[in-house]
Amino acid sequence: MNIENQKADGQKDKTMAKQRNGSALFALEGRALDAAKRLEQELRKELETVPVLQSGNMADIGDSWDAMYKGFLARMEKEAPEVLELTGLKAPATQVFKGVQTLPRAYVEYPAIFTSPEKEPRYFMYAPIDYKGEHFTPADSKPVTGKAAATVDNLLFAGGWLGNAPIVSVKKEGVATPADYVAPTQSELRKAFSYAPNDRVCFLPGGRSLEAVNDYRARTKEWERLIKEACRGIEEETAKQKPAILANLPAGEDVRISCTYSYSSGGGDKAQLLLSIRREGKDSMWNAGKTVDVPESTAYNIKRREGGEYIVTPRKDTEEGKKIAALIDAIPLTPGLRDYPELHANYKIKKDQIGQMLGVNGSVPQVTDAGGYTVLLYNAAPSSKKKSFCPPGAIPLPTEAYEWLRSNDGDRNMRITAPPMPKEIADILAATHAAEVQKDVGVPRIGAVKRRKSGKDLG
Repeated sequence: MNIENQKADGQKDKTMAKQRNGSALFALEGRALDAAKRLEQELRKELETVPVLQSGNMADIGDSWDAMYKGFLARMEKEAPEVLELTGLKAPATQVFKGVQTLPRAYVEYPAIFTSPEKEPRYFMYAPIDYKGEHFTPADSKPVTGKAAATVDNLLFAGGWLGNAPIVSVKKEGVATPADYVAPTQSELRKAFSYAPNDRVCFLPGGRSLEAVNDYRARTKEWERLIKEACRGIEEETAKQKPAILANLPAGEDVRISCTYSYSSGGGDKAQLLLSIRREGKDSMWNAGKTVDVPESTAYNIKRREGGEYIVTPRKDTEEGKKIAALIDAIPLTPGLRDYPELHANYKIKKDQIGQMLGVNGSVPQVTDAGGYTVLLYNAAPSSKKKSFCPPGAIPLPTEAYEWLRSNDGDRNMRITAPPMPKEIADILAATHAAEVQKDVGVPRIGAVKRRKSGKDLG
């Protein structure tokens, strides 16, 4: 039973089939329901004989379950292929995703069956809709749409808070974009997004720009070290009051004392140190993470803010406070790439209404990593195509190449096989690598790295 064989049945639900790359929801009945229950029963048998990890490293746990599912499906293919057919596990859909500044990425997705958390569980299938708008339709089952679909979503997943898992989970896999795929126009893409971001511009830093990036990262590393040192001092000071804190909690309970920090991503500010005390939940899992009032200290003053956190200010009138003050005073202003004028874009940026409201700044870049490359990312392109810009010593990198590498990193983190790299991306990376090698040899140094401090340029 494949997608082609289901087209006739699918005609009765044309509204669902118009959607692409989403999923069609069905309440299973008849033959499909019987097959889903058989699948669930056989999986229980499989788990009795095939060990899977329940604790430890998350990646290892995921790998053990993936291996179990693979073996289970191979057994079912031999013993009960009709169950796989009726549950859609032999009818995957190819979905293709395309963004405003990305190349298409294609993945094979399989239908997933979930049971409702009720005394008499109901069975629902999410059937992926492919790039042509077609999907698997389970036999004898009813489509669920509109408000009813939203109700089922909430029942199964509680708005994202309930970690419901399908009966059988088949990991999606990247594939080559189908030859007959027709990409939407840029206008269609922008209309499809509730907020389409400004076009972005990317570069591989080299020469002076790479020197600036390395300097920024070294400063950031030292800044983080000093913050952690101050946080450790605050945590140790707070831990002195732990017996008094535990005295107000149920016997056997414990707490986690944590000092974190907030800062402006653009840099230039003083990091704010935040203290919180949370219950471990040893008396009841429902109490885990609940905040506990932070007591007054001879080392610092506290000001409560939302989320059970407290802003810490060192006291200057006690020896304990002076030690904390010294640690906090040692933390420099937050480093930012705005400290490096040579990296500032020299063009006017085009902002949409939302970008203007959010304060999108296209002139100061971000530095990020993708696919093993260090990338300077500008959040807005020039308002005029006639205006060119390139940081000193840098190499232009098409945004499509950056987005592809970034998506590959995401797939790798999720243990998903990425789609094969398009030739145009491979050619771009080969060319930029060659240019990078050439530029790194004999690039003239034009003065020392310059950066701003307190809003002033240093010569």
